[in-house]
Amino acid sequence: MKKGLFQSVIWLAFILITTQSRAQSVVQPLLHAFEQLDKDTCLKKADISFCLLDINTGKVIVEKNKDKLLAPASTLKTFTTATALYVLGENYQYQTRVTFKGTIQDKVGKGTLIIYGAGDPSLGSDRYDDTKPDKVFQQIVKALKSKGIEQLEGNIIVNKSIYTDENINKDWLDEDVGNYYGAGIYPLNWKENKFEINLVPTTSSFEVLNNTAGYDNKKDFCIELIHKEGATTEEAFAYIEKSKSCMYNIKGVLSAKEATQNMQLARLTPDKDFIRDLSAYLKKEMAFKTNNIRSYEQEIEITRIVSPPLAQLVYWCNQKSLNLYAESFCKTIASHMFKAGSWRLGISAMMRYANALKINTRQVQLKDGCGLAETNRITTYVLASMLQRNTKEKNHQTFYASLPSINGLNMKSGYIGGTRSYAGYITLKDSTKASFAFIIHGYTCTPKEVKSKMFQVLDKMK
Repeated sequence: MKKGLFQSVIWLAFILITTQSRAQSVVQPLLHAFEQLDKDTCLKKADISFCLLDINTGKVIVEKNKDKLLAPASTLKTFTTATALYVLGENYQYQTRVTFKGTIQDKVGKGTLIIYGAGDPSLGSDRYDDTKPDKVFQQIVKALKSKGIEQLEGNIIVNKSIYTDENINKDWLDEDVGNYYGAGIYPLNWKENKFEINLVPTTSSFEVLNNTAGYDNKKDFCIELIHKEGATTEEAFAYIEKSKSCMYNIKGVLSAKEATQNMQLARLTPDKDFIRDLSAYLKKEMAFKTNNIRSYEQEIEITRIVSPPLAQLVYWCNQKSLNLYAESFCKTIASHMFKAGSWRLGISAMMRYANALKINTRQVQLKDGCGLAETNRITTYVLASMLQRNTKEKNHQTFYASLPSINGLNMKSGYIGGTRSYAGYITLKDSTKASFAFIIHGYTCTPKEVKSKMFQVLDKMK
């Protein structure tokens, strides 16, 4: 063997041995911590899975049931957002096209205003200056006037062809659908597909005082809430029941001591809400008159409403665990890769990305991109591997910056019925950089208590 090559081999071996010996400093404390968890009475019947990987080598430092298939809850968003950044790029922007099909004469446009839904989750959001409703409407009015239209007569429609499946995931629980975090993903989303209601107590239940979506306080809400001292809105749920005459059936318990209680619900018809709000704005700004006018004129583009860059959307998706954003990313990557937007194809795109990174996803079973479906199944090894491989991607800094700082670590948290999870990055006490995933399912104590126990384990690595 040549001298230079021999020295290189020796140096590589030295690095590997040094890295492994340094990482060993956390092994025994972690193993001991898991022994204590196994003895914990509230975790006797729980599934505990953990995987810690060396960032540089991808080697397992410590693991416990790393190949156990469990629900990831919102830690799945790390998988979805990493895939979206890879497939679409951090500068990708949704573009909602606005066109007009009709005649323009004497500054009067007669025809149809068409909004082409692009699946943009930020349209009408108040998180960004340029996506707020007034900004969106001002852009449309300005663009109409630039085309010589100062009065509009006709109708407004939304083209919804971008997605090919249902708006609300069939694998979500009934108690989630109808609440803001269970909002469906539509070709045209509006104000993040959520709105607020104000509830006031009655003798035996509650009634809706007002709502921010403009719905009928009496007809659109069936209230079956029961008074319970100390109960918060976390114990009240909005159900969508076809047997009811109202859109929302609100059940559960809620404290009657407060003068008002606020709940956030999901919009079921964001496209119709958008049309109603835009129509009201146009009537005020340019004498819009609704009228069904059939036109055979050539369709012209009026403007394009452009979202913030994907980097910003991913940031808020992970920081605030926005299910709507994650599902939009899931279907958008499907539309980008397969020219058809659906959950099935979006998940297929995520699997392709993982497989390209040489991550075995053969047993992984996913139903959505946000983790709300309790039937999702993934392993901590797959999640930790995705995080480890992502450090080699050109958009890694954008991805890393999107992860919340929790308990002194950059990681995503997750919580659904009976499951708590964490996934992210850590610099071990011996300076080894690592990725990890941690899931506990089936505990019998409170979620707050399990959170504390998991933090105690993670603290052993710092």
